[in-house]
Amino acid sequence: MPAFNYEAVDHAGRALVGQITADSRKDALRTLLSRGITPTSVEHLRPHSSGSSGVFFRRNPKDQDYILLVKQLALLLNAGVPLITAVDTLKAQSPHPAFSTSCESLAKALRSGAPFSSSLEKAFPKLPTYVHRLCAAGESIGELGPALTDASQQMEYELRVKQDIKNALTYPAILVAAGAGAVIFIFLVVVPRFSAMLASSGGDLPLLSKIVLSTGMALSENKATLLLAIVLVCTGGIWLARQPTFRDSLRQTLFSVPLLGTWLKEAELAKWSSMLGTLLRNGVDLIKALEFSQATVTVRSLRSRLELIEKLVRSGRSLSSAMDEQDTFSDTALSLVQVGEESGELASMLRSLATLYEDSGRQRMKRFLLILEPAAIILIGIVIGGIVTAIMLAITSINQVNI
Repeated sequence: MPAFNYEAVDHAGRALVGQITADSRKDALRTLLSRGITPTSVEHLRPHSSGSSGVFFRRNPKDQDYILLVKQLALLLNAGVPLITAVDTLKAQSPHPAFSTSCESLAKALRSGAPFSSSLEKAFPKLPTYVHRLCAAGESIGELGPALTDASQQMEYELRVKQDIKNALTYPAILVAAGAGAVIFIFLVVVPRFSAMLASSGGDLPLLSKIVLSTGMALSENKATLLLAIVLVCTGGIWLARQPTFRDSLRQTLFSVPLLGTWLKEAELAKWSSMLGTLLRNGVDLIKALEFSQATVTVRSLRSRLELIEKLVRSGRSLSSAMDEQDTFSDTALSLVQVGEESGELASMLRSLATLYEDSGRQRMKRFLLILEPAAIILIGIVIGGIVTAIMLAITSINQVNI
């Protein structure tokens, strides 16, 4: 019978996390409701593969798995479950098979008296650095559960920003790929047939027609070379995409594009503001929070400006005046930070600033797509239309038909 992981709230408002077996998700929901608890999340638990095949086919943990891990641990701690018991529970119900071993080592370290934050960092080194810092801050003031809740929310926020950017660029990328495939098909299949037909006529062809027909024949005669070149380009692109130096250079280049650069800048500043506000709300001092929040920024030039802000604050300047000197933030952002400093609500104002930048970034993303998608369609149309025009010019010139 299928198993389901669930998160629920009982009649007293306490958070519950557990596992239930049922024939379907609907049956699992019905069973939970009959027990007097209100489910907030019910997800199918896929069986973990075992044996030698699992070594080769088991997928690596994804961002969603780490988010669910932190969220489950936060729910257990906020419900009053002892820390070691919560970790043991995660070991039995971890969202990914690879986490079971890590949870076991985490529980072992806790039983030996090691601090949770350092033990978590050793057991789960791929968690974002700020998660460990938030845990250290929450552990020091006895608020580990809320700190983990903030950490999971920050991880979800960063994943949402990443997915928004990826989703925004997916459709234009599909358009370009489909257009490139159509052009290659025309050159390999359609153009050579017209070339063979027109070559026997011996007439003088327009320059555009000569270029298109000769290109089509050359590609048709070297299909193996073309296929090898496509494979090499795709392989090289995937390899470059995995190189940190190349990704850093690409981000810096995109950051300089007028409309796209502004959108990326606001997305980065939204992540920075959200992280800084989360750290401050959990008791991390301002200088340390500025240092840790820089890790969320991926654009080199913007990160350098934020590092200068940290240095100015370290020298005794206020955060608002340090931000004002960098000419990076809008007047509204500076006003929010200044009000937050004066009222003692800097953390909440920074979270509001993150929301402001996120909303503004979404609007810029829509405007960018309004330009990018038609531009991709027009570019593909020009290329395909040019090929068709070249073929028609060749036919009409040989048959001496005026268009």
